[in-house]
Amino acid sequence: MKKNWLSWFVYISVVFLIITLARNDYIVLPAELNYLYLGLSVFLLFTGFILQGLSYKILLKKYGYSIRANDSLIAFGMTILSRYIPGKFWIHLGRGGYIRDRYGYPFGEMVYISLYSQFLGMWNAILLCSVGLLFTELKLYLKLLVLVFWLFLSIAIFTRYLHKFVQKAVHKVIKKEFSLPALTFRKNLAAFPVFLIFWALYGAAFYFLALSMNFELKAHAMIYFPLSTIIGIAAVFAPGGLGLREASLVGMLTLGNISTVQATTLTVFSRVWFLAGELFAFVLSLILRLSYRWGKNKNQENVL
Repeated sequence: MKKNWLSWFVYISVVFLIITLARNDYIVLPAELNYLYLGLSVFLLFTGFILQGLSYKILLKKYGYSIRANDSLIAFGMTILSRYIPGKFWIHLGRGGYIRDRYGYPFGEMVYISLYSQFLGMWNAILLCSVGLLFTELKLYLKLLVLVFWLFLSIAIFTRYLHKFVQKAVHKVIKKEFSLPALTFRKNLAAFPVFLIFWALYGAAFYFLALSMNFELKAHAMIYFPLSTIIGIAAVFAPGGLGLREASLVGMLTLGNISTVQATTLTVFSRVWFLAGELFAFVLSLILRLSYRWGKNKNQENVL
């Protein structure tokens, strides 16, 4: 209950933020929207969320744990709102707990692979954005900073450092010893495409969102949204990365060909737009979970 209350508190705060910014002329509401671009943007966004939800299943399979696609989407969607709780670890505990209850797999390993999938997603996002960075107006030191962070993630993900850290963290939660599977670059290589694709979909969706609001962005600006999202994820104790993601996105957009007012407008509405995607993933998980119960009840009626 506390978790849901905090999440909705964040959402309501965002709504009031939009109202406040609009009343004080900090943002300019578009006179009209291009609904074709907006529809395309929402479609790409929702598709990205579905692929991200399925990435957990794909990674689990690489380590010998087979689950249904529906269960991967349920585990992803049912816990997605917990990302607004400071600490960012709750989403992995919830996801791992659901798969443990459904399949009886080791809780520690399910949590570990869930957390690892987030690090792997960040790694692929930066890899994808590195190409676009060559064409952006960002300062050289910022580009080097992104490269350094990517190298740091590479060391953390593909060596034993992350493995040992997560094993200690999960041990403190479940209060018992357990072993974690070895995670190697070669084993994860086949999972890279799905991570790259859903980040590319998020970036393209953001680009068409800007076009729907009649803001002209250069094509390479679509990498700004994935980069700002990574910054939000890295902000461990900020609920949902609130504040840092928006500030970084505005900063990158203003280096392009749009004004500060336009950048602020686009950034604020992108938060609500992305929230719509999160709610889509949550509602989809509810529907899939209800379908399980409906199917189970129907089978019981047939037996009777």
